[in-house]
Amino acid sequence: MGSEGNMKKSVVTQVSIGGFGESTTAKQLTDYLEDEVGIVWRCRLKTSWTPPGSYPNFEIADTSNIPSIDEYKKVEPHAFVHFAVFESAGRAMDAAGQCNLILDGQPLKVSLGPKNPYSLNQRRRTTVPYKLAGITLEIGTLVSRDDFFVSWRAEGVDFLVDPFDNTCKFCFRKSTAFSFKDAVMHAVINCDYKLELLVRDIQTVRQYKTLHGFVLILQLASSPRVWYRTADDDIYDTVPGDLLDDDDPWIRTTDFTQVGAIGRCHSYRVLISPRYENKLRTALDYFRMRRVQEERVRWPPRIRNEPCFGEPVSDHFFCIHHKEGISFEIMFLVNSVLHRGVFNQFQLTERFFDLLRNQPKDVNIASLKHLCTYKRPVFDAYKRLKLVQEWIQKNPKLLGSHEQSEDISEIRRLVITPTRAYCLPPEVELSNRVLRRYKAVAERFLRVTFMDESMQTINSNVLSYFVAPIVKDLTSSSFSQKTYVFKRVKSILTDGFKLCGRKYSFLAFSANQLRDRSAWFFAEDGKTRVSDIKTWMGKFKDKNVAKCAARMGLCFSSTYATVDVMPHEVDTEVPDIERNGYVFSDGIGTITPDLADEVMEKLKLDVHYSPCAYQIRYAGFKGVVARWPSKSDGIRLALRDSMKKFFSKHTILEICSWTRFQPGFLNRQIITLLSVLGVPDEIFWDMQESMLYKLNRILDDTDVAFEVLTASCAEQGNTAAIMLSAGFKPKTEPHLRGMLSSVRIAQLWGLREKSRIFVTSGRWLMGCLDEAGILEHGQCFIQVSKPSIENCFSKHGSRFKETKTDLEVVKGYVAIAKNPCLHPGDVRILEAVDVPQLHHMYDCLIFPQKGDRPHTNEASGSDLDGDLYFVAWDQKLIPPNRKSYPAMHYDAAEEKSLGRAVNHQVNIYFPTFFLLAEMMTLKIKWTSDSSITL
Repeated sequence: MGSEGNMKKSVVTQVSIGGFGESTTAKQLTDYLEDEVGIVWRCRLKTSWTPPGSYPNFEIADTSNIPSIDEYKKVEPHAFVHFAVFESAGRAMDAAGQCNLILDGQPLKVSLGPKNPYSLNQRRRTTVPYKLAGITLEIGTLVSRDDFFVSWRAEGVDFLVDPFDNTCKFCFRKSTAFSFKDAVMHAVINCDYKLELLVRDIQTVRQYKTLHGFVLILQLASSPRVWYRTADDDIYDTVPGDLLDDDDPWIRTTDFTQVGAIGRCHSYRVLISPRYENKLRTALDYFRMRRVQEERVRWPPRIRNEPCFGEPVSDHFFCIHHKEGISFEIMFLVNSVLHRGVFNQFQLTERFFDLLRNQPKDVNIASLKHLCTYKRPVFDAYKRLKLVQEWIQKNPKLLGSHEQSEDISEIRRLVITPTRAYCLPPEVELSNRVLRRYKAVAERFLRVTFMDESMQTINSNVLSYFVAPIVKDLTSSSFSQKTYVFKRVKSILTDGFKLCGRKYSFLAFSANQLRDRSAWFFAEDGKTRVSDIKTWMGKFKDKNVAKCAARMGLCFSSTYATVDVMPHEVDTEVPDIERNGYVFSDGIGTITPDLADEVMEKLKLDVHYSPCAYQIRYAGFKGVVARWPSKSDGIRLALRDSMKKFFSKHTILEICSWTRFQPGFLNRQIITLLSVLGVPDEIFWDMQESMLYKLNRILDDTDVAFEVLTASCAEQGNTAAIMLSAGFKPKTEPHLRGMLSSVRIAQLWGLREKSRIFVTSGRWLMGCLDEAGILEHGQCFIQVSKPSIENCFSKHGSRFKETKTDLEVVKGYVAIAKNPCLHPGDVRILEAVDVPQLHHMYDCLIFPQKGDRPHTNEASGSDLDGDLYFVAWDQKLIPPNRKSYPAMHYDAAEEKSLGRAVNHQVNIYFPTFFLLAEMMTLKIKWTSDSSITL
C-alpha cells in the first residue's frame, strides 16, 4: 500500500485547503503557501455553495429584478490549490499533518486532490483537453441540409474536446436563482455550467468556414449531461494558460433553458475563432480516430431562429399529444420516431398526418415501427413515410401476425432522462397477473424507466451530491442533498404526467423493475382507476414502505398462467419448520404429481423430464412448490405461512420458473472466495484455458462445437446441436456458423466481463427442502440430468420423447454458493449423499431440515423461495480442508414502521429505493475487486 500511495502523490499537484478565516483572500493564501511550501499556479478560494434545502429555479431567466436574500447557511471557506510540482503538494500535506501551516493564527487543513488511482492521475496529467475558448454556441435543429433553426444561443462559451474521458464539454457562467421551500425570496448566485456529451453520441460532424471563422455542426444521438456548481469564487492565477479542473464537485441538473433546447434539439452549431485553427484541426483528427462520421458541406446552411424562438415550453417530454383522427397507438409511434431524431417537429405537417389518416392502422403501425429502426435523421418526413407505407403494402407479411398468446403482452415503454423523455415502440414481453386481468385496457399500462442521458443507468451522483471532502474534514459532518433531477423524478412519481392525450399515474413496481429503475403507470379511462386495480390486487397491510412496495410488486412478476386451483384444493396452513429463530422451510411448499403434470401441459414444455419444482405466485403466496407424493386427501397444493405475503382472492397458479438443466459457471465473486478458502489459482487458470481452447475451436471442430452446445448452452443451443448431429458443417452452412459465432462471442464476453468459467461438474440448481426429514445437517441430495442430444429432439414428435432416463446422483463433497456472495462463509461445503426416497427430485438442490441453522441462511442469508445455487462437485474446486468457513450472521435490520398502513408513500420512496439498490451493487463490485485474505 505504501508504494501505491507514493505513486499517487507523484502525479497529484492539486490539494484542497481549509481552516483559514473568512476574510482571507486567494492572493493572501497564495503568498503564504509560496513562502512556506512552493510555487502556486492557481488558487481558487470558495465561499459559495448550493444553499441547503434549495433548488435552482430555471423558470427565472432574468435574476436582476427578483427579490433575493443572502441570509442562508454558508459553506466553510476552502480553497483548491494547484502547485507547480508534485513535491509541493506532498510538502503541504506533511506540513499540515504536523500542524506547521499556521495562517493568521489558524492551523490549515490539507487534503490531497483527486482520489483516482495512479494510472488515471498519470493519464489525466498527460492527456490535456483541446480547449477552444470564447466560442458561440447555438443549439437547434437541422431542419434540412440547407436550413438550421436556432432554439437557444450563448456567447463566450468554452468548448473542450477531452480525449481523457472521450467527451466534449461546453462550459460557461450564468447567474442562477435558487428557490427555497415555502419562501418568496430567492438566493441569486453565479454558477458555472457544463454540458457534457460522449464522443460516441456524435452521429455526424459538419465543418465549414465563414468570413468570421470556422463552424462545426454536431448532430447528436442523445442529449448531453448538464452540470453546475456555484462560482462566486476568488481566483488568483500566477501563470497564463489552462490548468486541469479543480476538485470542486459538479452537481447534476436538468435543462436550464426555458425553451427546452437541451432536451428537445439534437444539433449543436459551434462558431470558432480563426485563432484556434490548429487546435480545431487536432480535435477533428481526434474525431476521425474515434470514427465519428464527417459530412462534407457544399454550402453553409441558412441560419434562422425557430418559429417560437424564446417562448417557454410547458411540456418537458416534448411530445405531439393529439391530432384529430389519429389514434393513441399511432401518435405514440409518431413520438417514438420524433424522439429518436429520425424526424424533427418542423417536418410533421398536416400533409404528413393526412398520410396516416388515409392508411389502415396496421399499415401505419408497421411503417412507423420500421422508421424507428433508422439510425440517422431523415429530412423529408412526408416522402419517406409514403415510401415506407407503399413498401409495407407490397409486402403484407411485414404487417405481422395478430395472434398472440395470453401469456404475452405488447408493452409500451417511456424512458425519462434528466432533460427529456423517449417513447419506445411496443415490445412483446411475458405478461403478468394484472395485465391478464385488465386485458381490455392493457394498452393503457405504461412501463416508465428512469435513465441517465445516452440510455445509461441513473446512479446516486445524478440524484444526490455531497460537498467537497475538505468541507467534511472542516465540519466533521457530511450530508447529501438531493439534486434537481431527484425533484423531477419525484414530481413525475407523485403528480403523474400527460402523454399523447392521456394522464398517467403511478401504479407499482416489481423487484426486478426496481433494479432497472422502472415502474408501472396507468392512464385512467373513467371506468378503470388506479385505486380499482390496487383493490383487486389484494390487501396490503404492511406498515413498512419497502415491504409494502415489494408485496405489491409481486402482482407484476412476469409469469405464465396455468391451472385454476380452487381454494378447497389448497392447504394454506402447513406449519413451517422453525428452530433457534430460523425458518428451515422459508418459502417452500409442495405440489401433487397430477397437478404438476397439468402445469407442465399448460406450459407446453419441450423437456425430456417433467420439472420437479416450480417457482410460483398463487393468490398472495410466493415461493417454490416441489413435486411430492399426494396424501389422497384432495389437497393438491400445500403452502406454508412463510410463503404468504398478502391477502388475495386470485386462484390461478402462476409460474415464474421451473427446475431444468442449467450449466454451471463460476463468476468473479465465487472465484474470489474459493481462492481465499485455499483453492489454488492454477485451477481457475487451467479451467479458463480449456474453455478458451474449445471456444476457439468451435467453428472448425464439429465435435468440440457439439460438446460446447450440449454441455454449456442449455436449450439455447438445441437448434445448432440438431444441425450438427444432422451433418451440417459450420464452414458450409452460414446459419449454423452464425449461431456458433454468437455462442462464442457471448461466452467470451461473459469470461472477460464476469469471469464466467464453465464448470463441467457443476450446475445452477433451485433450492428445495427434504420434506421426508432424512438428510442430516451438513448433507444434501443432488440428482442432475445429463446433457443429451435426445432432449433437443423432444419437440419434434412423440417418438423422440420415449428415451432412456439419463440422471446422475452426485456423491461426495460439494461446494455451494448463492449470488451475491461477499463473505468466505457464504461458500458452504456439504456432503452429497444418495437417498432413494428423494430419487423423484432432480435438477434441484435438496437441503436438510435438521440442524441448528439452515444451510440456505448460511449461504448469503438466502431462503427457498426460488433462489438458485451454484453447485460444484469437481473435487479440484473443493477447499483442501473440506470444511466450511464460519458463516456470517444475516440478521434482518429493524423495520421502519409508519404506525399505519402504507398508502401513497410507495411512489415517494421509489427513487430512494433504487439508490439503495445501487449501493448494494457497488458493495458487490467493491468486494469483487478487492483482495480478501483470511
